[in-house]
Amino acid sequence: MSQSVNSAHVHGTTGTFVAPAYSPYDRQILREHVETLASHVSTLTLGLHGTRWIITQRVPADGLCATCTQFLGRLSCRRGDDATATCIECAMHSGGHNT
Repeated sequence: MSQSVNSAHVHGTTGTFVAPAYSPYDRQILREHVETLASHVSTLTLGLHGTRWIITQRVPADGLCATCTQFLGRLSCRRGDDATATCIECAMHSGGHNT
């Protein structure tokens, strides 16, 4: 498998980091890092499994994820310029491996 499929690239105003994203554990650790970074910057860009996500922190409201219909929570994820909001959980698993 290519390195781009097995890793995530997170870009924010404070810099960029690359993290593994192959296993469920990798994606859980990545999610925790993204949640922490999002609390310090207004917008992050996440490249994961060939998809570019724009992640913004928001005040929790009654918005629902377009994929799983669960509440979005504090992070709203959008694919590139798409206006459809997805929760961080669905973004982390989109096109990913379920091993």
